[in-house]
Amino acid sequence: MKDIQDKVFKYFEVPSTSDGTYRGMKNISDETKKHFDMKFAEELLKVNQRLKASKTKVTLIATGGAIQLVATLPLKPGDTHKQGKDKKQYKISLGIPASFDGLKTAEEEACELGKLIARQMFNWSNKYLGQQALKNSNITYEEFYNQLENRYFSKRKKTLKSEHTFHSLRYSFHKALMGDERINTETLEKRILSTQEPYTRNKTIRAVDFICQELQIEANFNNLKLKQKPKKRDIPSDSVIAKSILLFDERIKTISRYGSKTIPKNRAMKFIYKLLAIYGLRPREIVNHPDLDWLISSENNYNTFKVHESNKTGYREVFPFVPEWIELFDLKNDFEGYEALKSFSIWKDERQLTDKVSTISKYFSSTKIPFVPYDLRHACAIRAQLQGVPIKAAADNLGHTVEEHTKTYQRWFSLENRRTAFNQTFEEINQIDKLKDEITALRKTNLALELELTRLRLIIQMK
Repeated sequence: MKDIQDKVFKYFEVPSTSDGTYRGMKNISDETKKHFDMKFAEELLKVNQRLKASKTKVTLIATGGAIQLVATLPLKPGDTHKQGKDKKQYKISLGIPASFDGLKTAEEEACELGKLIARQMFNWSNKYLGQQALKNSNITYEEFYNQLENRYFSKRKKTLKSEHTFHSLRYSFHKALMGDERINTETLEKRILSTQEPYTRNKTIRAVDFICQELQIEANFNNLKLKQKPKKRDIPSDSVIAKSILLFDERIKTISRYGSKTIPKNRAMKFIYKLLAIYGLRPREIVNHPDLDWLISSENNYNTFKVHESNKTGYREVFPFVPEWIELFDLKNDFEGYEALKSFSIWKDERQLTDKVSTISKYFSSTKIPFVPYDLRHACAIRAQLQGVPIKAAADNLGHTVEEHTKTYQRWFSLENRRTAFNQTFEEINQIDKLKDEITALRKTNLALELELTRLRLIIQMK
């Protein structure tokens, strides 16, 4: 597998995107597939050239996600030729997937078939009659699950992002698609309909789409998708966010009485809380290769946070949504929190990284924080709108598209937020009117002073 990855994707740069939605991820998937198809076509041509050079009377073609052997062979039992000949060109399906592993297998099979043809020893065995392909098409869910990782990464570059997507696929498969039933359109539909919760149903359909693509099953289950209801969120106010950080200190006091070894972890969580509140980051972006040295560097004049390129929407430099909280939370001088987060953000593989991100949510709950980590991100988005930050600038800072920003965060713009926005607008209008009145008064005063100055000059001239 590693040899294939190095060969196919060595110089392939996974496209970056600021769109973390399904559409944005699909664009990356499409570009990856385009690159794979190009490399596969190149390698298929080389294999056929090698077969021709060795005078092997077999060629390979790729169609419908599978590789077929093409050769002129004696007529199949019961078959006839229109011109009465005893040989005919056939496409032989052996159930070989159109992947680089499959291409290697297909070349070996072509050489074996070529030898049989050259020695005039070919006969229509069950293998060449398609029984092997039939056997492969009757694969069970459990058998497919055991092949899942090899199948997935045989056509994709192995990166942190693709590993994360794979683990999500594997989870969906394990949740709804395990068992010893044969995979076919009927059982696939039955498995989909067995999931009633919209999020799980739709994730299952994505996993089923992958199965159909791999096994060349012509089916579309998008009509079975369920509409997901937006989650209800009570976005915390600035005062609640500022006060809630004190809960970490209370927890430290409680656990320190028992000499707990979890104090560094709590300090790391407190530091993460600060970053979520100030920068509106995704929790994963804080744990996945955070550039903490840059964060506290004296050269970081704008107090930005650098998100690593391996995150969901690639590299970006994030400006603080609430600059004054950097000083309020003493972010730059929190060296204990800085060191604790450095240790906490060490991980070996994607699964450990996912576990670290999950730990953040669990810690919020156990510390009695009255909201979840992502609410701090939503709060930053709403705050930016209330402050009049242009939507494009706010969206770029959060690491997603303007469309996603508008679609997602307008949903949480509550009545209270709208009242605040109107009040701020009216205050600004009142302030403008007040300034206009002050300017008019100053002009009158200025005119009166000019008249007085003119009068004084005339008096001086008369003397």
